[in-house]
Amino acid sequence: MKRKYLFSFGRQGSEFKVSVLSLMLGLVIQSSPAVILKGSGDPAYNTTPPTGALADSGWQFQGQWGGFLGTPVAPQYFIAAKHVGGSVGQDFVYGGVTYHTTDFWDDTNSDLRIWKVDGVFPSYASLYTQSDELGKPLVVFGRGTQRGEEIFVNTVRTNYTTNVVNLKALDISTKDARKEFPDATFKGGMMTVVSSDVVTNAELKGWKFGPGDGVMRWGENQVISSSGCLVASFDTDGGSNEAFLSGGDSSGAVFIQENGVWKLAGINYAIEGPFGLTCDDPGFYGAIFDQSGLYHGSYLFPDDGHLKPVSFYASRISAHLPWIQSVIYQ
Repeated sequence: MKRKYLFSFGRQGSEFKVSVLSLMLGLVIQSSPAVILKGSGDPAYNTTPPTGALADSGWQFQGQWGGFLGTPVAPQYFIAAKHVGGSVGQDFVYGGVTYHTTDFWDDTNSDLRIWKVDGVFPSYASLYTQSDELGKPLVVFGRGTQRGEEIFVNTVRTNYTTNVVNLKALDISTKDARKEFPDATFKGGMMTVVSSDVVTNAELKGWKFGPGDGVMRWGENQVISSSGCLVASFDTDGGSNEAFLSGGDSSGAVFIQENGVWKLAGINYAIEGPFGLTCDDPGFYGAIFDQSGLYHGSYLFPDDGHLKPVSFYASRISAHLPWIQSVIYQ
């Protein structure tokens, strides 16, 4: 049970359509630890609440909603991703207490769904109400897969070497040198020879999704776009906690800090993919920091020296505040 969404992205002057897979992959492939981290493949990494500057950054507001997460936003309401489903009467576990859902409301303009429970939450997240998310750091939570096997792409590069030689020092005439080196250039008794060497390397591009165990994990990233959804990319320079999402991370929360308080800014929605090593590859999803040399269908990402990280998407809370408030304040 998976849905695909199409987004258009400009790639080196051409329009490229990327399938964005809803993060319900955990229901299709396997039960779903969580967000994939660039700095570590240790399954136990970032599986406890963040500390220091990231203390109280949202971990405490995550509840278990089936195989996914939900976030309380009012005394009797929590918010989740619509596409993960759920039913009235289903359990929602928060702070070790089990609640039962009694009703739900869907936003017609997003993937957001609000559920009502039969009890009262002892605490709940504040909502991020500003529209200034662009460029801000974030903390993201999820219950997706572990980091899987490495993705390598064989790249072919041609290295060029330029040598300038004094013909007099070689004791060779220009005429003879032209015969010996037909591709060389000559000027003022000097010969310039350009030689080339073709080198093939296996370059690491990222990691496929690994096995899942339903453990919650957190990571960091930064908002690179906030038009419609919050968008964050899996960059090589993002630090050891740089995070990407995988199957099962749907419905986890994105928090952004405002005036010293971490507030709910997004709900995990989708990722880019699938990718292949050839145009005939059936495709795979992964945390990829450079798509160069990989395929999406028949499209080959050019190996032009520019890194092309994949992105994940979260439904933007601030863009749907009127609807959210109309439900939780009724």
